[in-house]
Amino acid sequence: MGKVISWPFKIAGAIGFAVFGLWGLILSTVIINEVAGFVGVVVGFLLLPVMYIAVPWYALAAQGNFLPLLVNYGGFLLVAILFGIAHLISGSYWD
Repeated sequence: MGKVISWPFKIAGAIGFAVFGLWGLILSTVIINEVAGFVGVVVGFLLLPVMYIAVPWYALAAQGNFLPLLVNYGGFLLVAILFGIAHLISGSYWD
């Protein structure tokens, strides 16, 4: 029964992972495009994990824009909480 109850949390976590991931990627790409242009975007995609981690902190420090930091880090914190609740209910992440 616990496995059935945990599925809404798993589904919400998976949807949140996709939504916050794409939203964060788009925000990071827009910020890089404003700062470094097309070449910066290409280099950013080549170094995608670095871009995804560093750009929100740059946006906060240089532009005072906290939205990318909130989306990238806060969104994945929410997803981790949802998957954690599902794990506590079912005893497994994917069962």
